[in-house]
Amino acid sequence: MIDTLNMRITAKDAGDVSPLSVERYIDVEKSGVYVSTGVPYIVGHVAGYRVYADSEQVRLSGSIAKLIHGENVSDLNRKGVAEGVQCLSEALHLNIGRAEVVRLDVAHTFDLPAEPEVYIGELSSRAEMERASIGENTLYFVSKGRALCLYDKRAEMRHRGQEMPPAWADCQHLLRYELRLSGSVARQIGARTLTTQDITKPQRWAQLVNLWADEYRSIGRTSTDRIATSTTPKEAFNAIFADLLQYAPADYLQNTLKMLCKRGVMIKQRRADLKKMIEEALNGCRYSLINQLDVAVERVRAEAVSV
Repeated sequence: MIDTLNMRITAKDAGDVSPLSVERYIDVEKSGVYVSTGVPYIVGHVAGYRVYADSEQVRLSGSIAKLIHGENVSDLNRKGVAEGVQCLSEALHLNIGRAEVVRLDVAHTFDLPAEPEVYIGELSSRAEMERASIGENTLYFVSKGRALCLYDKRAEMRHRGQEMPPAWADCQHLLRYELRLSGSVARQIGARTLTTQDITKPQRWAQLVNLWADEYRSIGRTSTDRIATSTTPKEAFNAIFADLLQYAPADYLQNTLKMLCKRGVMIKQRRADLKKMIEEALNGCRYSLINQLDVAVERVRAEAVSV
């Protein structure tokens, strides 16, 4: 669930180790001295992470998912994050677990039955956030320090000239949903501080995953617009019914009807009438598809917090 994980560790948190001591452990790309202060600095990389260091701090930016998996399409769970933090600590000879988190992306790639733009087209607005569309297959809701991002992962990788990992090669429709937190990440989740070690703890991990799911659920749907624009009781009923149906798994309804018929509670004709009513309310596949994404988000949330 964690992809980008940017952090900084101060000289104080580094203990007896000077931040500039990382120079011997990284591939240095640039070094120099600030003209205004005379303070030396170095820039380089290690284990796929960008490293900046001066006498006051070390800043790291990169994808911890790529550090562990070699790609960021697959999920990185809580134990994987802990492993990545340990790898960085060993590579830099610093306790990176004490580093402050300055950016955090909670993300998942969904393998879905339809093109990502179908689902994106059903998401309308998010209160107190600015909506930004880039074509049909990329959608952002942005506010200070927080962004909700939904996009076609396969299209993104093609644009960057990257190959799809073998495990995902046969997946045609990949929708990526990310919650990006930056700046004062700790304050955004109601914490005084947030270190890389903190996010590997079960309670804090569950909080981040639940926030990721809650932010998705907070996005308005175009289906609710049908309620406001209804001109007849039937249109209003269908719009409300369709909106409610989004919160039940698509196969749950049909399985329930079959079960009721088998028990003799409902005759086949009534089942057929109700099935027709559902199809008319949904008016095609778009609402049932967004319902599938709703169910998938909840499934991922539940599985992630249990590990």
